[in-house]
Amino acid sequence: MTDSAPLEALPDLTLAEAGDRWGVSSRNSVKARAAALGVELRRESSTRTVWPAEYVALGDRLAEHLKNGGTLASFGPSVTAPTDGSDGLSQATPFAPGDGSKRPRRSAGLSLMAPTDGSDAMAALVQLAAAMAPPPPPADPLTVSRGLAEAADLRAWLTTPELAQLLGMAPGTVRGWSTGHRPRPGFELEKRKEGASVWWHVSDATD
Repeated sequence: MTDSAPLEALPDLTLAEAGDRWGVSSRNSVKARAAALGVELRRESSTRTVWPAEYVALGDRLAEHLKNGGTLASFGPSVTAPTDGSDGLSQATPFAPGDGSKRPRRSAGLSLMAPTDGSDAMAALVQLAAAMAPPPPPADPLTVSRGLAEAADLRAWLTTPELAQLLGMAPGTVRGWSTGHRPRPGFELEKRKEGASVWWHVSDATD
């Protein structure tokens, strides 16, 4: 690989070829480099995705930068949409090593650092979303039994939707039950119809 080689002579590279060229074994690492540079990978078929030939030289420069101890975040050049007929490469001011400067990526209002070499960018985003999500409330296995016991103690009459909500079932399922049905061992239901309304009474049924 020499700088004197004409850009046109460089062919499109499959992800595997790009990985071999730049010394990485993961397809995700190649995709992470493309994302960091703004290079749009070209999908030619369901099994073939290529790194465009016009950006192979840029990939070579990034590979050299990484081999010398740099990171994706500290690499200056990137691809931008050309507005003046240029080749689409913008020479952004490089970040000086050690000066603490960062080049964040924007996504959904969050500032994300560009992934380091060898990382899986998609997995990083999934992990970030999971870390930000509130933990689910602990399940209480006694919720239904406690509710039935309380209804029995109060001698309360429940509507079909109320009983369905207490049991965590669909109202249509509850509606098909009859007097004497036991939703759980130890509890028995009495069904009463008054006009257009159906009411349920929960009672203890200890055998």
